[in-house]
Amino acid sequence: MQNNIGASLLDSKLIVTTNIETYDVKLVCCGKYVQLYTFENKKFKKIKNDKDINIKDIDTNNLKKMNHKDSDTILPKNIIRSKLACQRLAKCNSKDWKTFITLTIAENLTDIDKANKRFRYFIDKVKRIDKDIKYLCIPEFQKRGAVHYHLLTNIDINDKRFMYVQDDNPKYKHVKYWIDGFTKVDNVDNNIKKIIGYISKYMTKEIDKRLYSHHRYFYSRNLGKPSVNFLNLNNPTHLEFYHKFIKNKTVIYENQYLDIYTKETIKFQELME
Repeated sequence: MQNNIGASLLDSKLIVTTNIETYDVKLVCCGKYVQLYTFENKKFKKIKNDKDINIKDIDTNNLKKMNHKDSDTILPKNIIRSKLACQRLAKCNSKDWKTFITLTIAENLTDIDKANKRFRYFIDKVKRIDKDIKYLCIPEFQKRGAVHYHLLTNIDINDKRFMYVQDDNPKYKHVKYWIDGFTKVDNVDNNIKKIIGYISKYMTKEIDKRLYSHHRYFYSRNLGKPSVNFLNLNNPTHLEFYHKFIKNKTVIYENQYLDIYTKETIKFQELME
């Protein structure tokens, strides 16, 4: 009898009175990519609704300052979450990315808010031509201090509605409607290695203090979003879902690391269809 009670308590779906459920696997679906985090110890989370999916847990786009006076640092875990969330967005929409575009500002504009207004003006003009444009954009400061932007887009490099060549150098494509400086276009054409390489390069470990309390990246609303499932493998329903979900998927990367906050070992795996 006691064993049956113990088994029931392990079923997170039965813990209703406390609004708490347990999990030992976090499964993040990014399109054809799946990321698995397997924890040594059971984790606890509040039940916010009837679903296990909670997108907000990985949406850390808008990083804010710590609530300490005179603090000019961002929590390292927030930096990691921001980078992971950006990479997941890139992977979730990997089939759509065709070009990597850099937009520079000719004048030495160092005010991020003013620069972002120019970027939004550019996006508005582009969307008037094609409302289905998709983009994922990372702002960055150049060495001279000026803001510039790096974008993954679904714009074809040969689309004359958006691209043009200069007579003096027809080898390179440039972007129409950006009137504030130089543009550069690279063809990625769904090459996931190039895509993630670009994201990793510009989403550096350290965040420039001039970006504190500002968006670390921007993206169009029509992007596909990652979904997150929290699974308790002692729950037969969760276990069945887990096995069905990873079936016929290949592990392309795996690693174990020590969580510096909980001091426990976490196994990470990335799978692909």
